[in-house]
Amino acid sequence: MFSTKCKLHLDEADQKPLRHMMHALTIAAKLQLLVPVLIIHSVVPRCFTNTASNVMKDILNKQKDT
Repeated sequence: MFSTKCKLHLDEADQKPLRHMMHALTIAAKLQLLVPVLIIHSVVPRCFTNTASNVMKDILNKQKDT
């Protein structure tokens, strides 16, 4: 069902396919929720000055921990 490259990636991530899908979708949802924040920040720079950066750093830091 999965190609060799897919299986290798899942092995490197140490995740089963369903867990990997849920993890990726969770990250996608978090990033999608940042879009309105970034749009507001682009118009009113004093709002949400660090929100997007902090969320993205948190996502990356959690990736390192796993």
